Amino acid sequence: MTLSKKLKAFVDEAKQTDAYWVESAKLEFALALEQQRRVAGLSYADLAKKMGTSAAYISKVFRGDTNLTIESMVKLARATGGQLDARIFAGEVAATAYRSAAATEPVSSALLAAESGAAYSARGQVKARK
Repeated sequence: MTLSKKLKAFVDEAKQTDAYWVESAKLEFALALEQQRRVAGLSYADLAKKMGTSAAYISKVFRGDTNLTIESMVKLARATGGQLDARIFAGEVAATAYRSAAATEPVSSALLAAESGAAYSARGQVKARK
């Protein structure tokens, strides 16, 4: 078995766990929030001030070191001028299709790009591969 086959098997096995999907959702949210923060021209300190919280908390959010509530996700999104959109999909195939479609929108996410087969640039742009 080659390394890529072993890695694929490892990822396929991990996808069977809730922990994988929890971490995936946290990463996806943090990346989308980072994109929105940059678009809004806010520093981490600006975001903390706008939310009435500490810079340490904001840092934890972007590192994925905090278990966010829906309320805190909404507040973070709104503080950057964005809006939270939470969806439930009927399995991995539907979620991957949604992510593939999202790759054409201005959402920066290395995870989305990797799962949809899109290219992810260092400037944070996601472009669908032909």
